Amino acid sequence: MRRLSWLLLLALALAQSPAEKLRAVLDRLRGPEHQAVYVLKVVRPQSERVYRLKVYTDGQRAHLRVLEPRSEAGQAFLSLGTELYLYDPRLGRTLRLPPTGRSERFLGSDLTYQDLMGRDLEELFTVSEEKGVLVLLPKPQAPTPYGRVEVYLKEDLPERILYYDQRGQAVRELRLSAYQRFSGTVLPGRMELLDLLRPGYRTVVEIGEVKVGPVPSACFNPLALERGC
Repeated sequence: MRRLSWLLLLALALAQSPAEKLRAVLDRLRGPEHQAVYVLKVVRPQSERVYRLKVYTDGQRAHLRVLEPRSEAGQAFLSLGTELYLYDPRLGRTLRLPPTGRSERFLGSDLTYQDLMGRDLEELFTVSEEKGVLVLLPKPQAPTPYGRVEVYLKEDLPERILYYDQRGQAVRELRLSAYQRFSGTVLPGRMELLDLLRPGYRTVVEIGEVKVGPVPSACFNPLALERGC
């Protein structure tokens, strides 16, 4: 029965269009509606910084709050589709990030705020399939620095995503592993983003303490950034 189920899933995957496969890939990256603790490690040739984040997400929206280190605790971020809000307890204010700021680095890591929003691969690119690899090319006038993105799948799960600049040079690589399964859906337990232009620069995200289930809608109100979810 288990083998039959796997074969059925494989047959369904083969029947999907490239765009449907990409949507399924991104759904798996976002995971089910859940709360969790994300450990973010920012690795540099001579240093390493570690953050613990409390994350609330429904798969489309995300509320992230810094728990550690103590000097950074209380910072919070809210992604609502194309809108992104930041809260800095030192300023005591919630700010809405302008579109021009979405390419900035999140907590000094190799992740950008646009990566957190997670919708650019669907909205800014067309997708085709070449030898089992999803190939994304930017739509005309799309506001993206990438000239090509390749999504590599293993047993219908995203294993790595390779980003190329407009000149065709590979500049970033995202590796995904340690998938966790929850009631028919999955969530990667580990993500590693490498800066291919700067050896030794990488960001690792490890996902733990996962609690799958409905997240209160109040968590996705900008007011919740200051007072907590």
